[in-house]
Amino acid sequence: MKKVKQYQPFSEIPSVILWEILGRVPIKTCLACKLVCKEWYHIVVSPEFPSFRRHCNASRFTLLFTNAWVGSVGIVFHLVELEKTLNADDSGNFIGGVDSIIEVHPKIDTPSKFFYVMCEYNGVVCLESGEDEYFVCNLLSGQCVNVQNLHELKKRSHTILGCELGCCPVTGQFKVLMFVWDMTNNIHVAKIQDLGDVEWRSVGSAPLRNPKGGCFLNGSSHWCGRAYIWSFHFGKEKFLRIPVHDDIISASYKKRNKVLFVLDSCLCLGCGSRGNGGHTMAVWIMKEYGVKDSWVMQFVIVSNEWTVPHLRMDKGKILVQSGLKLYLYDLQTQVSTIVKFEINGLSNCSIPFATFDPSFFRF
Repeated sequence: MKKVKQYQPFSEIPSVILWEILGRVPIKTCLACKLVCKEWYHIVVSPEFPSFRRHCNASRFTLLFTNAWVGSVGIVFHLVELEKTLNADDSGNFIGGVDSIIEVHPKIDTPSKFFYVMCEYNGVVCLESGEDEYFVCNLLSGQCVNVQNLHELKKRSHTILGCELGCCPVTGQFKVLMFVWDMTNNIHVAKIQDLGDVEWRSVGSAPLRNPKGGCFLNGSSHWCGRAYIWSFHFGKEKFLRIPVHDDIISASYKKRNKVLFVLDSCLCLGCGSRGNGGHTMAVWIMKEYGVKDSWVMQFVIVSNEWTVPHLRMDKGKILVQSGLKLYLYDLQTQVSTIVKFEINGLSNCSIPFATFDPSFFRF
């Protein structure tokens, strides 16, 4: 008796077409597609998929919100995927559908109910609990890893000043960088650990006294210094100095507040000052990474409060954050429009704190 061949509809779709389809669907749909079959799963979790999806969805971006920026009971994250057009209704609200938002409650193995967001890298967050534990959570895969052997960093007269997450650009290995102050000898050191490992490796003296707000690009985290930018490469495990334009370190810029961020896939430096008319931020962009002469003053933001750019939007506008609120800043008119979200499930107490490219990999 002749066997009837079992019909497998998904196996009939060429791999190239599958990539095109999966690369264009929303994040929530991608998460569901991982469960369809092995081929779809391997496409979605592959290292190449995030950059391919970014190319397919150039008009979209993803915002990360949390209720735990300053400590909260019952930590919740919201991932909101939106169009760069950000069309508003008559009331100025930006509307998102049910596929626009993903609510994540990290499953953390600890009795503590209070958590603080220490740092974030591309949808992976490092949390400190009320019990002084550190956890690294991949929001899209649901994984949560306990940072091991913290007692080695908390010896007598030692205190942790901050931490940074990063990923080796060659191996894809996630790592945790810790900044420690030895109060007895008054020295600052840095230690690094491969995520999931137990060993802490010394990477020498830390050149930073206030390692907050690192900006990740090209396998490195970056921080502002007085005359240059400090970077730490997670592959080489070394601190390096990146030169800045002479005009940035001139007398007129020395007293300005500075902030690093990524815009158009380039490292940017915002130099802000306060005057009678409010805050002014000159935004410099490094067109060629690591090259001093490639710094160009790109544009100026004039606002009532300290502002940090997040993303270049459509029609010459920039998505910026001021305090706990988001605005659309028009570079031509210098007018800011507050961004109000009317999306089911997005709590009013949620704070926007990052834009990122979704990655569906596992540690």
